[in-house]
Amino acid sequence: MDEHSQIRAALAAFPEARIGVLGDLMADRFIYGRASRISPEAPVPVVHITHRTTQPGGAANVGNNVLSMGGRLSLFGVLGDDEAGEEIRTMLGERGAQMQGVVSIGGRPSTVKTRVVAQNQQVVRYDEETTSDIPNETRNDLLQRVVEDLPELDILLLSDYAKGVLTEDLVPRLISAAREAGVQVVVDPKPGNISRYQGADLVKPNMSEAMALFGHDGSGQARDMHGVCSQVRELAGARQVIVTAGQEGMHVLDAGGHYRHLPGLPREVFDVAGAGDSTLAAIAMALAGGADLFIAARIGNLAGSIAVGHLGVTAVRLDEMSAELEEFLGESGSPA
Repeated sequence: MDEHSQIRAALAAFPEARIGVLGDLMADRFIYGRASRISPEAPVPVVHITHRTTQPGGAANVGNNVLSMGGRLSLFGVLGDDEAGEEIRTMLGERGAQMQGVVSIGGRPSTVKTRVVAQNQQVVRYDEETTSDIPNETRNDLLQRVVEDLPELDILLLSDYAKGVLTEDLVPRLISAAREAGVQVVVDPKPGNISRYQGADLVKPNMSEAMALFGHDGSGQARDMHGVCSQVRELAGARQVIVTAGQEGMHVLDAGGHYRHLPGLPREVFDVAGAGDSTLAAIAMALAGGADLFIAARIGNLAGSIAVGHLGVTAVRLDEMSAELEEFLGESGSPA
């Protein structure tokens, strides 16, 4: 089967994928308006609000993408007993997510990122959050809920935004339980936490996160990305690595040490917010269906290119991916 056929077959298997997503659940709020003058009180624009939206963010956005791509989602994490937490529970629950793995903690607010947007430009973002580690009792509760669901999962996806859920002692127990159950573990790590993901099947930092591991600011392209991927794999103790690089594409290193750079797909970029979540979800969905790492990465590349074409955090749909694939193949004969 040629590569194009493999990609089509992998997309066709998406509705059978059973994905568990555990990580830092958030709400992404957007306040849209018009800015036509500068405030007399301070040198800042005055925004006249026209409408507001709330969408799943962080690990919740990864889960939302799984649902939009046709997969079956079990969500795990922590939300506060507040309006934002209830909004996320309702939005994802109504879409068919299994929400039994979401724990409520009184006195700990849900993480909320609010962006003010005027004339399609982000004016400011403000965050409401608590980033201290969740209590030990909650960690044990989450672990038990994951263990109970593992027989029903193909992939356990860990989405780390460093908000205190994926703690140093919880992560090894999660990975150990998943390996014992024969479930692949896919991780979107934070640089300071990457060493806790020993034994994961795949880690997927972005370029700036990968370069931060070696004391660089992430600007510019590294000279030897094969070497960088190898070092990331060693630091993480993972089997495989994908380093995403935005419009530059992806750098992929499989378990056998085979490296490949996949160029980015040409696309007008409106907003990069949440694109990494779409990429991550698509990779996990493809792996769940048995695709090899390079096919999964190409599919993730496709999802990310669609996500950046939308304004605001978005969940990429399976039909969008299929249509985009056929359009691109028609133009170039190659998916990436």
